[in-house]
Amino acid sequence: MRRARVIRMLTSLAVFALACDSSAGGTDPGTTLDPGGAVDPGGAPDVIEDVAGPDAVEDAVSLDIEPTDPGRPEVAEDLPQEAGTEDSGSTDEGGADSEPDFDDIVQEYPPRSLPFEFTRPARGVPIPEQDVTEFTKAIAAAYKEIGYFRWLLRTSTGVDHTTGTADYLAWHNDIRAVKEGDLVTFDHRGGEHNMWIPGSIILSSVMNGYLLTGDWEMARLTEQYCKGLTAVVKGFVWGDDDPAPYLMARAIFPMDHEFTMDADFWKDDGRRKAHKFSTMYHEEHGWNAHTFAWPNNPTWGSIWITNMRSKDDVRAISRTSTFLPYVVEDAPDAWVRDACLETWQTMQAFHKDIVDNEYFIRTKGADGVAYRVPCDDQDLGSYSCYVDIDPTNECCARLSADMIAYGERRTNECGTCTGSIYDGFASITHYYNIPIIWDYHMAGVGTSLVARQYRDAWYALVGLAERIDRYMHPAADEPGTKDARWNRDMAMVLVQAASMGLPLTAYEARHVQQYWRNTADELRAWGYWDLWDEDVPDGEYRVRPPNTNTAVEVEAFAVLFEYCNSPFKNPAGAAFVDCEVLAEPSTW
Repeated sequence: MRRARVIRMLTSLAVFALACDSSAGGTDPGTTLDPGGAVDPGGAPDVIEDVAGPDAVEDAVSLDIEPTDPGRPEVAEDLPQEAGTEDSGSTDEGGADSEPDFDDIVQEYPPRSLPFEFTRPARGVPIPEQDVTEFTKAIAAAYKEIGYFRWLLRTSTGVDHTTGTADYLAWHNDIRAVKEGDLVTFDHRGGEHNMWIPGSIILSSVMNGYLLTGDWEMARLTEQYCKGLTAVVKGFVWGDDDPAPYLMARAIFPMDHEFTMDADFWKDDGRRKAHKFSTMYHEEHGWNAHTFAWPNNPTWGSIWITNMRSKDDVRAISRTSTFLPYVVEDAPDAWVRDACLETWQTMQAFHKDIVDNEYFIRTKGADGVAYRVPCDDQDLGSYSCYVDIDPTNECCARLSADMIAYGERRTNECGTCTGSIYDGFASITHYYNIPIIWDYHMAGVGTSLVARQYRDAWYALVGLAERIDRYMHPAADEPGTKDARWNRDMAMVLVQAASMGLPLTAYEARHVQQYWRNTADELRAWGYWDLWDEDVPDGEYRVRPPNTNTAVEVEAFAVLFEYCNSPFKNPAGAAFVDCEVLAEPSTW
């Protein structure tokens, strides 16, 4: 029996590898590589001259169409060492922190600091304080120069308040912008299988940025993206008496509408904008998701949805949920606080359904009836398919669901959330499995800290340090590290891990800075931040700049705010950003 289950696990993971690949062959699974763009992340034109229709536009983030491998170069670029920041030995070798006396720790809710000391051996050459400040000023200047947060407000899509129905914004991957005179229409052309991977990064960045700065643009983004995350639950309700009202769709496709971005609500100049969802009003039936009509939704009426929400981006949603209680507690604007309170309560209920259903992410069919996707079919909707093989398989995923839903662990002890059989097999099966693992690991740390479950948090943080050490200084056979995306992805993961209490080394801090500098340079060079500009001719355009492997993805550019506002940032970590500079937008 055990042998049969191991074989099933390997088979499921192989299938999962197909699910996690991109329809574009060499594109970047799990990211927002220009939806519908060319395979080469830097090679597609900004103006799209000839698109025949929805079938001609690839769903670049569906991750579940074509079983191709994105390719793994023999040697991954190690840019920090190229920049002259050799991986030098530490002058203070340090040592493992002793286990804290957890019973002696007392914090109010939500906690405002890391509840214990946690250090790592020093590594690399520290960055001078002045250099940290100058780096931060350069990144802040880029936010201002390109109008990053105003751009997010203008190009995110959803339902506008002028419709008289529940309004929201979200990050959709599968869209094209069509300009006709002074009107820009955002046309949705794909199933949006994993839109809440980048969407969660945006929400975490702007809500922490808003709390740090008080900036109005980030306040409106926080409110709208909180509503956007709530929307994929609200939109998945079937009628007024749905017995499972807190399940989550992959995506919802509401009504087409046109509006102006006015001075009152948007603090904008009256530019005309349209959201076109009707391009997706047709049935699609994949082995891992289906798109169909959803005629009885109490919030938006007759809409369309894509079902089978999976751990592909629940891992990002769970991680971002770490910070929702702080917006609820600290938001100075009631309209932001109220929106995010509903989101926090919705995420608690959504995760409670997962826990109460043996860690299955339930979905619904076209008849509105809730069901589990069985493990023998696929494992995309469960954290428990392999528990009988190894109780620590996907343990941090279960742990984070427990903490969000109940504020305490209900699964087995997870220890360090490292070393499971699942980690080993999933990581070598496909690159995209590795981000799922590291996101759930960070979610386990962060949600345990918020819930004041100190033992679970401390051991998971010990494991996170081990994981990052292994990723940044890998053995020759460490999965993923030879992928061309690895160093770019590490830059973002390092900042996110630091937000969860991991103290970065100087070597890691330099890695972060290099990739953020590259990103600022590349984003400044892109010429389509304002599609309404009179110098931009009519036509069809990509909505976002193309991704490259030398810069973090555009949705991650502001994740520095998450770190700066995190209550868990560790004073033992190497400095890489000047949070006082970021906190004062007037100085940018």
